[in-house]
Amino acid sequence: MKRMILEKGWKLRRIKPDGQLTPERLVDMLCENGDGPDLNYTINKMPSQVHDILYSHGVIENPNIMGHNKDTWIDDFDWVYFCDFKADDPALPSYLYFKGLDTYADIYLNGQCIARFDNVYLQHRTERLENLKKNNTLMVYFHSSKKVIDSIEIPEKYAGRVPANSCERVFRSGFHDYNGPIPSLIRCGIYSEVVLEQAETLRIREFKLDSFLNEDYTEGTIACSLQLENYSGETECTISVYDGDNNLKGLEKSVISEDSAELRITVEKPQLWWPRTHGEPYLYTICIRCGSKKGDQLIKKVGFRKLELAGDFDYRINGHPLKLWGVNLTHPDTLTNCYNEELMNRILDLAELGNCNIVRVWGESEVYDEAFYDQCDSRGIMVWQDFYLCYSMYSEEPRFMEACRMEAEQLVKRLRHHACILLWCGGNEMLLSRDYDFPGEYCFGEKIFMEVFPEVCKRLDPDRLYHPSSPYGGKWANDPSAGDTHGYTHLWFVPERDYPVFLSENCRVSTPPLRTMKKMMTPEELWPEGYTAKVSRKNPLPWPGSWCNHNTNIGHIKLGPVEHYYDADSPGELIYRIGAAHAEYIRKDVERFRRGYSAGDQKGVRKTKGHMLWKFNNNSNIISYGVIDYFQEPYYPYYALKRAYEPILLSCEFSRHGYVWMTNDTMNRVEGTLDIKLFDMDNNSYVKGFSVPFSVMADESKVLADLDEFGQFRKRFLVCAKAFAPGGGLIAECIDVFELERHLMFPVDTGLEIAKEGGNCLVITSKKFARCVELLGNEDGDEFGWLFSDNYFDLLPDEPKKVMVLGRHSKGIITAKAVYDDQKCTIEF
Repeated sequence: MKRMILEKGWKLRRIKPDGQLTPERLVDMLCENGDGPDLNYTINKMPSQVHDILYSHGVIENPNIMGHNKDTWIDDFDWVYFCDFKADDPALPSYLYFKGLDTYADIYLNGQCIARFDNVYLQHRTERLENLKKNNTLMVYFHSSKKVIDSIEIPEKYAGRVPANSCERVFRSGFHDYNGPIPSLIRCGIYSEVVLEQAETLRIREFKLDSFLNEDYTEGTIACSLQLENYSGETECTISVYDGDNNLKGLEKSVISEDSAELRITVEKPQLWWPRTHGEPYLYTICIRCGSKKGDQLIKKVGFRKLELAGDFDYRINGHPLKLWGVNLTHPDTLTNCYNEELMNRILDLAELGNCNIVRVWGESEVYDEAFYDQCDSRGIMVWQDFYLCYSMYSEEPRFMEACRMEAEQLVKRLRHHACILLWCGGNEMLLSRDYDFPGEYCFGEKIFMEVFPEVCKRLDPDRLYHPSSPYGGKWANDPSAGDTHGYTHLWFVPERDYPVFLSENCRVSTPPLRTMKKMMTPEELWPEGYTAKVSRKNPLPWPGSWCNHNTNIGHIKLGPVEHYYDADSPGELIYRIGAAHAEYIRKDVERFRRGYSAGDQKGVRKTKGHMLWKFNNNSNIISYGVIDYFQEPYYPYYALKRAYEPILLSCEFSRHGYVWMTNDTMNRVEGTLDIKLFDMDNNSYVKGFSVPFSVMADESKVLADLDEFGQFRKRFLVCAKAFAPGGGLIAECIDVFELERHLMFPVDTGLEIAKEGGNCLVITSKKFARCVELLGNEDGDEFGWLFSDNYFDLLPDEPKKVMVLGRHSKGIITAKAVYDDQKCTIEF
């Protein structure tokens, strides 16, 4: 099989849609270079979408830097891509394969229309090319998605219920500004590879690759089913298995029966694939070859693992309990759907650093490349995979339902061999949107996620869980007591919300760091003249009105408990106030979910099986839910989540009594000694303390000690708990306080110092308690791209804190400052 990626010589031109353009006239126009806005733009990199290309030529600005889309004129035009290419042997059976077209595309080869496509989620393959030559011209003509959607006549039964963009298979995120920029940005163009396929001999049209373990995990089996094309008398296929060191572990052959082949191979005593929190995500390489050396071949990686359900979201991995702590992803950049592997790997790096063992591909996300799932396999990160429906009712017309079925089949076939895939989900918030917007009514589109999708999953991937929608499972769609739930407690009172079974979304809004806000806003917007930050009945906004121009989805009512923090006198103080409130919300909620039950619950059974924060990454530079910003810069809430996701967690519960808990989500028992002390910031000294031994089993969460031994004590005292192993090594620690931050007086002269130890290690110390120590880097004015293994941490006096310097910088100035400290300290790195 010859595969030639068509990535050279492409050009782009805008076309005014008038309905009168013939293919002949189109060819003539493209032969003219054009001028002004009707220029033939050279495409320097493929794949690229229209906005990518115009941005590279300086025609438009990146709307995501300030979160404002000034170039909606792009939506009013059609756009045509064109290139010339050579085919060495045009007589061979040949096909064009388009891995990503957004959205309404007519395909012309040598002036003849050979295909029309209208589904952004599908990978498209043409019929056999009948007019291929040695020298060819390919044109991909994109019709304006906006004009297509605007022209749709919605059936009367859907009126007021199903929007036009939910009657077509387009990226709905382009038709609203929920993720930014403002107004919405409708993307267009080629977002993945264009490939010429020429079948010299056998071609693998479709494959199914399954891995199985026997009951005692001593034997692993790989089973592969192949559907083939261009059979011409070849007799066999081979399957080879290689371990992680590229050692051959087995080879088997199978006879081809015209258009299919079945292959099976056994691996003795296989190494198991584990999520990153449980062990090594070990992968084997499978190589399948059909017929002769010129025959098609397939190379994939698989992991041997057994995933089972013991109850409602109560997973077992290879016989061991699996709690799931992670995040919801959004596509990294609303400017483009093209997969940016480097950028996505940085996001996955941050997920790993943040102690996540699961990510969710959200129902309104874009289509991720195979490289994403390969990375999740190799990193040991589970994937909750939505089908592409989101917060809407949908058409139930036959054409639309058939399109959804084809998408589901293609997605399941493409991804089912990946060890990382946890489950398939019908989509995001379809039933919830019905409950909120049209309570008690029928949810149009229900046939898709209650009939079409589950049938596809049962037929193509029967051993993996299908979940109809997120949230789903209880008496109403968002019932926390069963299935999964979304954390809308900022807007709704939700019974049983303290210990839900599974939180697949949980959100609050905060700003990005100050350095990012300065890119987002003008100085006048950041802190308008005369602004006082006073919140009152007549002025209820928690931020300047100018900030609302950089926020979507009324984020000012979705903040954390900002009332717990001091009023602000500067942009930096206001950003801290909002970020600290977000961090507090994350910490308190996630620690409670990790514990899984209250101290007074005699059953002692962990009710909450997992939590995924909404959302992890902002894909436009706006004020939103993300804990890492558009530039992949993590802020205070990110580090709060990281600490709350530590596999071994110490946390405090303050209810009728005070308690110190340990939660152990590793596979091993943990034991040692717990030291608990009270620290008085006013006198800079410990007041009282005691120690107790502890032993906590794997998957156990329990109270290690209550605070009654202290009797009554001042609310300003810090509760400081540390768990030590028998050899004295630190296992976990926490610092907490009963009182609101705005009622406390923190030291302003902490004596903070920073030193360097070894290559990339910093040691930070203080003489007094340092609240929320922030580390910042600067290399010749570049404040971005610095990353620290911990940041925004509290520091007790004379207790050194070691932090690794990560990120892309190898030199610069690093600054450390506690939030209430009058002074900062620096070191040359």
